[in-house]
Amino acid sequence: MKFGMWNWIVVVVYLLGMVAIGYWFMKREASSSTEAYFRGGQKIPFWVAGLSIFATMLSAITFMAVPGVAYAKDWNGYIGQWPILIIVPLVVMFYLPFYRRLNITTAYEYLEKRFNVATRVIGSVTFMLFHIGRVAIVLYLPALALSSVTDINVLAAIAVIGILCVIYTVMGGIEAVVWTDAIQALVLIGGALLCFGLIVSQVDGGLGAIGSAMSEEGKGITASWSFHDISIGKESTSGFVLFVAFMLANLPSYTSGQDVVQRYVTTSSEKEAAKSLWMNIAMVLVGSAIFFGLGTALFVFYQENPELMDPTLPTKDSVLPFFIMQNLPVGVAGLIIAGVFAAAQSTISSSLNSVATAFVTDVYGRLLKPESLDEERLGVAKWVVVILGVVGIGISCVLAEMGTDGVFMLFNRFIGFALGPLGGLFALGIFSRRPNGLAGLVALLSGVLTVTVTYFLNEAGVINLMPLLYGAVGFLTTLGTGLVLGFWLRASDEDMRGLTIWTQKK
Repeated sequence: MKFGMWNWIVVVVYLLGMVAIGYWFMKREASSSTEAYFRGGQKIPFWVAGLSIFATMLSAITFMAVPGVAYAKDWNGYIGQWPILIIVPLVVMFYLPFYRRLNITTAYEYLEKRFNVATRVIGSVTFMLFHIGRVAIVLYLPALALSSVTDINVLAAIAVIGILCVIYTVMGGIEAVVWTDAIQALVLIGGALLCFGLIVSQVDGGLGAIGSAMSEEGKGITASWSFHDISIGKESTSGFVLFVAFMLANLPSYTSGQDVVQRYVTTSSEKEAAKSLWMNIAMVLVGSAIFFGLGTALFVFYQENPELMDPTLPTKDSVLPFFIMQNLPVGVAGLIIAGVFAAAQSTISSSLNSVATAFVTDVYGRLLKPESLDEERLGVAKWVVVILGVVGIGISCVLAEMGTDGVFMLFNRFIGFALGPLGGLFALGIFSRRPNGLAGLVALLSGVLTVTVTYFLNEAGVINLMPLLYGAVGFLTTLGTGLVLGFWLRASDEDMRGLTIWTQKK
């Protein structure tokens, strides 16, 4: 479909507005020091930090993929949002106090204090490598879905999203990132509600028809809650297994991912940081329900109007942009597509700034040039943002030219390789006072090795494991190995003072 001049005008105005926010924060001396560039001077309002956490975890892929899954299948994926009810209290009670009271810039500074410098650097580098791939994927998949239903060139979409995102991230630092995140989260929720309301007004029976589809046609939550049906196989539909798998897949992001942890130290106090997390519970549960509901509404709409559906639509992820282009007025469609671009940018900008923060704090300032001045470190951080942005755009364009299929599923499986073991290491450090630095390092490496071997055995058909459980394998292996090694490789009580829940300074 023709995207049209007016839609392009709306998209360009929106994206230039994001750049203007970056420029405004640059003029406010938001990028005058590493303290301002990495932590925003610790003056970000809690509600902005909360919206930013939500937007960081919600990518453009999610914005299109979740309605696509609900359209094609059911609401089982919504079970994956419920663990937030456990994750947030855990973070507020046991993790947040260490990040705030130790006055850290990156999460991995805690690892050095608790274990040794090797675990800090390995943890930080692991996070950085993971986000290089994440930037490329988050650029590629939304551009691919949009190009499949419009005349937008996939390479042009990648370039526009990526370049403008790099510009405002370089200029405004973390302040520009979190404020644009907040705006983009509201645009996404507003766009989804607009589409949902439009569908409800057009289908016979309105909300009742959508409710009937969920209850009578198997479009709601169909997972089994019987203990007899518990299975960890690839085709498992056990609600208990899905809940645990999603919890151990998401917990590491909230406890060891610099892109999320960085938000905890941008607010004025520990109490304000906690409020941003409590707010995130409502955003996740309500926001996700809106996206799943939109997918069910799309199913009902095209079931009643089958002549409007394109049978050659390449993937289910394309159904939402297809509906937007087909049914929304000119200009409004442009605004929602701008929201898709915005979702990609919110995730990418978080990755760019957090990787720059991790590199400068944990590698450049700790190992390469510890005597460097703050001004020099700030310059390095900006160059890291630019270089990572260029690399991400380049890899994304290569993926587009190759026409790679199944990238998102493969990427999701590799999340367990990086974040699972890293989350297990943080849990080991905070909840146990026995393991020393060597025990922590061996535990981390064993977690990575175990999840790697598990992946290849699963792909070869030797074992049958739900891919979503890779994160749980890495997390539990690292934690369990560290606890066992702690009986022989023990840390002194003096070294642990103020660094575990058992030795925490009040």
